[in-house]
Amino acid sequence: MGLARDARILKDGELFVVSDERGDLRRTLPGAGVYARDTRFLSELWLLLNGEEPELFDSSAERTNTAIFEFGNAVFRDEEGRDILAHTISLRRCRSVRRGTLDEELVLENYNAFDITVELAFVFAADFLDIFEVRGFPRERPRGRILLPQQQDHSLRLAYRAPDDVLLETEIVFSRQPDTVTTEPSATHLSELALPRMLLPGHDQLIRAPGMIHPPRAFVLFHLKLPSHGRERLALRIAPRELLERRIAVRVPDVSRLTEPVEPPTYSFARARTDHELFDRVLQRSLDDLRALLTPFPGGRLVAAGIPWFVAPFGRDSLIVSLQMMLFAPELALETLRFLARYQGRKHDPWTEEEPGKILHELRFGEMVRLGETPHSPYYGTVDATPLFIVTFCEVMDWVGTPALFDELFPAVQAALHWIDQHGDHNGDGFIDYGRISPRGLVHQNWKDSHNSLLFPDGRDPVPPIAAVEVQGYVYQAKRALAAVLQRFGKPSHQVLVARLRAEAEQLRARFEQRFWSESDQFYGQAIDGQGRLVPAISSNPGHCLWSEIIGPERAARVVERLFRSDLYSGWGIRTLASTMPHYNPMSYHNGSIWPHDNALIIAGLRRYGYHREALRLASDLLEVAVSFPYYRLPELFCGFGRDEAECMVPISYPVSCSPQAWAAGTMPFLLRIMLGAEARAAERRLTLRPAFPDWLTEVEIRRLRFAGTTLDLAVRRQAGRYTLEVEADPGITVVLAGSSDDFRR
Repeated sequence: MGLARDARILKDGELFVVSDERGDLRRTLPGAGVYARDTRFLSELWLLLNGEEPELFDSSAERTNTAIFEFGNAVFRDEEGRDILAHTISLRRCRSVRRGTLDEELVLENYNAFDITVELAFVFAADFLDIFEVRGFPRERPRGRILLPQQQDHSLRLAYRAPDDVLLETEIVFSRQPDTVTTEPSATHLSELALPRMLLPGHDQLIRAPGMIHPPRAFVLFHLKLPSHGRERLALRIAPRELLERRIAVRVPDVSRLTEPVEPPTYSFARARTDHELFDRVLQRSLDDLRALLTPFPGGRLVAAGIPWFVAPFGRDSLIVSLQMMLFAPELALETLRFLARYQGRKHDPWTEEEPGKILHELRFGEMVRLGETPHSPYYGTVDATPLFIVTFCEVMDWVGTPALFDELFPAVQAALHWIDQHGDHNGDGFIDYGRISPRGLVHQNWKDSHNSLLFPDGRDPVPPIAAVEVQGYVYQAKRALAAVLQRFGKPSHQVLVARLRAEAEQLRARFEQRFWSESDQFYGQAIDGQGRLVPAISSNPGHCLWSEIIGPERAARVVERLFRSDLYSGWGIRTLASTMPHYNPMSYHNGSIWPHDNALIIAGLRRYGYHREALRLASDLLEVAVSFPYYRLPELFCGFGRDEAECMVPISYPVSCSPQAWAAGTMPFLLRIMLGAEARAAERRLTLRPAFPDWLTEVEIRRLRFAGTTLDLAVRRQAGRYTLEVEADPGITVVLAGSSDDFRR
């Protein structure tokens, strides 16, 4: 399900709201609503001024938890029979989400030379749909019963009794008592409604659309007297009861309090400044988005994958974001590891695809999960989260590791390693692979998880179990990195494991080079299927293998050359699939689109192999992309049309994407680390920088960088092709500038 490009999205904690550019929640905007814990607690909210929609002048949701909407009145006749001209009454709608509630203040100002009484009407409705239903997934069981709206003094109550007898409520409280409240009866047994069939974007299967579910509406009317050149205020607060486990009181809103600026949620990131204003704006946008996506869940806090459809814990997404943010907040990765360790697989369960040691894919809390209609309690259908868990652990140990932290997390790492070795290879060919087990599970379980993201050139589907090319690199990286961490933090008894891990990594590398390389294409295939056949799709996936360093130097050169041919490189980035492939589509989800996080991992790999020019070219492309999108926000993905195509003077947006999205938000912080070439060794209290800046960047300052139990400030500057370093750090911390010139440019 797509969102309109002019949708306004706000989030704080577990609560988020999706509205149109007017701030309204309407049936005409798919997905509009107020959400929490995977439930839509309000599906309609719109307003009328004297029976007409006020004219929208402008709106903005640049801040992640605050939006402003500016309106002017349409022509109307007042109670005294006077014709009131258009644009003589202003209406400002100020919305914020914070501490589990949606607050809204309306300020009306009369610019006429006489007093006017106006009617301000609100329409409310709540369907209490599970977010899977909102996205179009079919129900297997009848839904519960929606109760009729109830008014009491200043408040309005919307409620729903679920089939498992859970009561969900939405409390709407006004700063003054409404003049009238009326209700519109509608169907309350929603399971009997005939729903149209539609295509969910990225899928070919027909599914039911939720657009015809119409819960009862409540109409709330206020009469407001506006003095000449005076103003009047009205405030309301919307509180989903599922968020009130902490017993937050729902009170009549204090209008004076609502007018105060709303500060975004705080999280301590390192501070960065460069001499490039646009880069700084994109970077700040990214950090603000990541703060907004940081969400408290049962079991801990971590970055949700994206708004609106993926405000949930995702193993792969949270781990990649943690790696992207290591320079700015290594504690974020630590929180992520602890959270995922709490939910680490303990048993074999075909419904959820849980296995001992496996890291979860997705965790949900809505009605369909409670009733057992979906396996997301959590669902473990991911092949790459488990090796990425080990990779992230090793990065955390390098940045902030201590013996105590090693002892705390190593049992979970051992369990993850056990899953890789004992459960990850289903057909014994020496490669970690996947195949759907749960009837409601994912067909593809690597990062390109849409149903048609992996095809033979003739359109045939590969036969599971499927070994994805980039996942072998993750396993190789995990084993090599873990061996190094064990050398630094492990006990003498771990040295046997160190030798084993290194040997297994080299054996995997040899098998990988033998089986995944295509001589005819001079490139790595996208996967090997269960019948041992190489899927010879030319894709971005092997670019991740540069990041994991599983590729030998000679073939790495061929991979880099192939990535930058015009069928893969669009001028804006590396496509997910080459335009020469039969199933290429630049408007598809995974078969020709461009993903910023995908490119960021490729950029990291290019730097590791010494391809600095190519890395900086891609980094510059991504900056241009970010600047071209609203709020300087990198999108989750965008279309793969070439920069040289007449219709592609700017990157073309993809209509079905999350905004903000975690991987995309983590890209710019990650690029800054890549450009600095920052590599940490907490055990040695040594931070090494190998800077390589693009032409548009000459200075980077970072303050309060967390490393080895302390914080430090540093500044790297380039002048006449040479780099200099300034550091303020505690005694015993060593920061080294290696490779202090731009020799690679010559």
